[in-house]
This record gives sequence, C-alpha cells and structure tokens, in this order.
Amino acid sequence: MAKVAIARCAHYDIDGVYNAVKRSVDLLGGIERYVKPGMSVLLKPNLLTARGPESAVLTHPEIIRSVGRLARKAGGIVRVGDSPGGYGKNIDEILEVSGIKHIAEEEGFEVVRFTAADFVDGIPIARQVREADIVISLPKLKTHCVTVMTGAIKNTFGAVTGLYKAGCHSRAPREEDLAKVLVKVHSIVRPALTVVDGILAMEGDGPSAGRPKAMNAVIAGEDAVAIDACIAMMVGLKPLDLAVTRAARDAGLGEADLSKIEILGDSLENFISRDFKLSQTMPLNAIPRPILRWILGFVRFIPCIDESLCVRCGLCKKACPADCITVEEKRCGIDYAKCIRCLCCHEICPHNAISIKRNILTKLIWR
Repeated sequence: MAKVAIARCAHYDIDGVYNAVKRSVDLLGGIERYVKPGMSVLLKPNLLTARGPESAVLTHPEIIRSVGRLARKAGGIVRVGDSPGGYGKNIDEILEVSGIKHIAEEEGFEVVRFTAADFVDGIPIARQVREADIVISLPKLKTHCVTVMTGAIKNTFGAVTGLYKAGCHSRAPREEDLAKVLVKVHSIVRPALTVVDGILAMEGDGPSAGRPKAMNAVIAGEDAVAIDACIAMMVGLKPLDLAVTRAARDAGLGEADLSKIEILGDSLENFISRDFKLSQTMPLNAIPRPILRWILGFVRFIPCIDESLCVRCGLCKKACPADCITVEEKRCGIDYAKCIRCLCCHEICPHNAISIKRNILTKLIWR
C-alpha cells in the first residue's frame, strides 16, 4: 500500500518548517531510509522564475533548508539544482531573488546548474540528476494553466535541460498530450522521496500569476502518483480529474486509488479546501470527454501582454516554442497566427505582465 505523510505547518519559521518536514519523513521511516553516509543527494525544487518566497511561485527556501539538513545529518552530500523556465538563462537571478542562494551559503549546500545532459530515451536529462545517488523532489503545490495542478509528478520535468522543454510544449500544448511527456520524464528521474511545499500554495492562474493560498501542509512520500492524488483532493478535485495522474497511474508508476493509499500523520480531510480557485483554463470535468473535446474546439484562451507591466526582460520570447513574440523598446506583441496557446510565456513571466484572455464563448462556459 502506498503511504503519504502529512504534517501541519502554518508558517515558514525555521524551527516550525524543520519539525514539520522531519515529522513527515519520520512517518515514512526516517531520512536514513533514503540517505546513506557518503551519498550524493540532489534536492530538486521548483525554481520557475525570479520571484520572492512570499509569492508562492517557487519552493520556499526553508523547505530546502530543512530537507537538506536532514539529508546532511544522515551523512549525505547535499546539492540543489533545477532547470527553470527560459532555459535557465536567469538562474542566478532566480537563486538570488528567491533567497535560495542565501540559504545554500548558510548551510553549505552546493548549488548546481543543469548545463550538461545525458540523453535517455531521446530526452536530455541533466547530468547532475543522473549522477546523484538519490534525488529528493521538492515541488510547490500550485495550479497550472495547462495541467490544472503542478505537483509531485510534474516537478521532475525540471530535470530536462535546454530547448527540449519548449519543443514538448510545441508538440503537446494540451493537457493530455503534455501529460504523456511529463510521465515519461518522471519514469526516468524517479525520485526516491518527494516532499511537497504546501504551506503557502498557489490558486488561480498558476504556475506564476496566481494568488497565494494558505494550505498549511507539508506532504511527503515515495509514490508521486499517490501524493498528487492527495493534492487533488485538497483542492476539491478527484485524483483522476488530472490527466497527469491518470497517465502515471496507467503507466504503472504509482497508486491513484485513495482506498489503497495510507495517510500517515494528520488527516487528509483536515486539509481539503472548500474554496480553492483553479485556473480559468480548467476544463469542465463534469462534461463527458468526447463532448468536452468538441466544446474545446470553440474555446479560446490567449496570452496578452500588458505593456505597462512589461520590463522588456525577454524571457517570454526565449521561452516561446513557436517564436511568435516580439519584444522591442516601444512595442511588445504576440503573433496569434503562430501562437499555439501553450501559455509558456504566461508561465515564465516574473512580472505578471502576461495575462490570459478568453473569447466570448469561453467566458460564457466558464461563468
């Protein structure tokens, strides 16, 4: 039976986070179950873009500190790394603004940059991921404009380097298509342990333009599918409402049936939100899928640039797999004839300058 441990934690104070993380991992058998003396331990957080920890966009640095301390106490050699959006061009800014650089320096954790890769089944996986003795995934509990939620399974997508991620969005812009890619990457990375930062989550138009939402939970487990099943329940969904969870379950990567998942620690029911707001791109799961696919043919979500908020950093242009964004001093624009509606630009913008607009039919359906 899959096991998921949940520990309540309402604030990001050092001792409180450490105690919650330790409790959740102890419920699974303790960090020594995963980390042995001398092991190379790679902590893989969600470092999407350059935002402060209060924004709920990235894995909070105190989660990284706490898991790193546990791993080091068990004798592990701790490294922190991710391949954020924009192909990692702004990784130094992300590390600085997020506070992760400060935490790493304080704790003596090595920060690694995913600049080299080994191809596995045609996918470039960061060499540091392949060379680590153990990978511990540290996702942020957030909404996502394409996959509905981003959690344990999707977090491993950050192990992919370079332009390949943009190509995936180009070839698979819709939820079910992208889910297959995410599951394939997860099957390669397969973290030994996942610890989710669900203390301050994100609702609304995530993964970067939503609103912080207190969920007060640290969630840990070995089975990422089971963790994502629990996350779905927390935000008012059913586990199989998420295409990524369905695809991972079908691939035999974990358990999505809640009756076969043992919840350790605090009760899952105590963390279910009755008012959690999903992204406005969330499909209507109550509609049968054949009908839904027909309806979605008339539904349009488009990214729009607010030039009053745009600082011309160019990250959206770098992240766009369709090469349809123009960034100039006097004007920024999107060529909608080329746009594939993958919403990568919306996802990566660190200034909330790219919003999602809906056509009239879409507004009526989503009302």
